[in-house]
Amino acid sequence: GQRTAAASIRSAETARLIRETPDDNRDFTVAPGTLDPRAAIAALDAAVPRDFTTIEGAGHSSFWPCVMRGRNAYNHIALKGFGAIGNALCFAAGAAAARRDGRVLVIDGDGGVMMHIQELETLRREGLKLLLVVLNDGGYGAEIHKMRKEGISEAGAVFGRPDFAAIARGFGLAGATVADPDDLPRLMEEYLAQDLPMIWDLPISDLVVSPRMESALRRGKP
Repeated sequence: GQRTAAASIRSAETARLIRETPDDNRDFTVAPGTLDPRAAIAALDAAVPRDFTTIEGAGHSSFWPCVMRGRNAYNHIALKGFGAIGNALCFAAGAAAARRDGRVLVIDGDGGVMMHIQELETLRREGLKLLLVVLNDGGYGAEIHKMRKEGISEAGAVFGRPDFAAIARGFGLAGATVADPDDLPRLMEEYLAQDLPMIWDLPISDLVVSPRMESALRRGKP
């Protein structure tokens, strides 16, 4: 019955395909001074230890962290309720309070983080150590791609690229702007060696459209 059918799809070949098949190998032009989010997340995945609790927000940028490889699914929290952005940092504060060892990674877009930026003060006041990675595309990514598809101005969804490293320092936290993904192992060592929450600002290109968004736009369901 169902048990036999379920077992038949769990083979060594299926596991190999899941492990080795690229999630997205389409060609995109990446704007100068920005990172391809796919390469950035791959480097992040390699740099962050596997025992971290990982929390991802919603929105366009959330596709890439959801395909990080080789991590325990029970340590991965994806916040997709009602399609609302802006909740990841709040949930991550709870995870940091529960773990109390700083081994919490939260990945969110710049628009989502700005909605609850005041929680950085909570982290500092309560001594809640976590690592916040901001995929900073300079606006509300989902809306940008929908507007481009419809041929209308994206200006209302673009607010520039906040300097999250400077924002972190303003709240008394540690912060770094990541211009080169090869810097992530060094930054990981810095994070682990100190006691403060830390923000990594990754300026990603807004020209790379996630497969999930492309599929939705192709179906005419933005």
